Amino acid sequence: MICMNPKCGRELTTDFAFCPYCGRKQQRTPRRKSHGNGIGSVFKLPNGKWAAEKTVAWTVEPLPPDAPPGTVPKKHRQTVRRQYPTRKDAFAALPYLTAADRRPREGTMTQRKRTRITLRELYDQWEPTHDRSRSTINCYRSGFRLFAELWDVPMEDISVDDLQACLEDSDAGRRTQENAKTALGLVYKYGIPRDAIPKDRNLAQFLRISEAGGSKKPGLSLAELELVRKAAAGGDPFAAIVLCHCYLGFRPTALLALTVADYDPERRAFVGGIKTEAGKGRTVTVSPKIQTYVTALVASAGSGCVFGRLGAPMSLADYRAQFYDLLERCGIPNPVDETGRHRLTPHSCRHTFATLLKRAQGSDTDKLALIGHTSTDQLREYQDVPLEDLRAITDQL
Repeated sequence: MICMNPKCGRELTTDFAFCPYCGRKQQRTPRRKSHGNGIGSVFKLPNGKWAAEKTVAWTVEPLPPDAPPGTVPKKHRQTVRRQYPTRKDAFAALPYLTAADRRPREGTMTQRKRTRITLRELYDQWEPTHDRSRSTINCYRSGFRLFAELWDVPMEDISVDDLQACLEDSDAGRRTQENAKTALGLVYKYGIPRDAIPKDRNLAQFLRISEAGGSKKPGLSLAELELVRKAAAGGDPFAAIVLCHCYLGFRPTALLALTVADYDPERRAFVGGIKTEAGKGRTVTVSPKIQTYVTALVASAGSGCVFGRLGAPMSLADYRAQFYDLLERCGIPNPVDETGRHRLTPHSCRHTFATLLKRAQGSDTDKLALIGHTSTDQLREYQDVPLEDLRAITDQL
């Protein structure tokens, strides 16, 4: 055997633990096992305990409107770390570390009073303080309805992607969208000095007004959807949730609100949706391609949320963070633009569902019933859609 020190290179007998010439240890140190992105890491702490650490989110600072072309937005890594008595316990905890487990630092904005105020609560506090004519207030109210999906979401959990998705998913005209953006900006300006929103977090200024009658946000391509399907088949629990999302078409907040009581196992259908005219009480039949996963999720949820953490509710921020982690694990590119918006967001699952509907045979009325159109006029046309017609469409997906 030759000394492991390349500068020594002396010939040694096999019973030498150390080289008698240079003192180099001859036993190779086993390499630390490397884990894939999104899984997390485990290491020993000076106090003798073991730490489980996982990256749960990447935040992107939106660029100001006057940023020079080509400027790359800054990204910040957010991690969760927990201590455990043994290495085995730390490894076992890794899959369950999520963004919901993050603890705020001392003195940060997230510890201040009323930071969990919802969008609707903050709007209700702002409106009486806004001294404008009744017609102007009515315009703001009409525009603010476009964000109905996020009314019950805490302000600190809302991202620019969520807000932009509300505008792109609506059939409202340009003027109504402009009123929505203006009203939202005023709400943010009201909440920032009152510690309801972190400083310099007026996301309304980064919203883009889209043309009415169509969404500009892409969904997952068929190749990307297949990567998610393979991850779900391989045992990735969150990949199964995203796959179900792509075949159910609910808005993210509506999906996370679905409970076991909203699922009818005999009819194999969910009845749910956000509290709007088009989305409330919508029936969505389950495609055979996700039936196995839906059955397993319902069984593990007890009487709680189907698409949560073993029945516990999952926040929108938590869902978004895990969604981005899943795309990274699957090797699906998800770049951000100059405003910090990702190419794919949780709302992209809804657009994926719309793309799948185009490939299935069925009437437009039935398809609108499945996806939950935002127009109340069109809602009246499909309120009494037979379950068999909906089933015929989802069975083709």
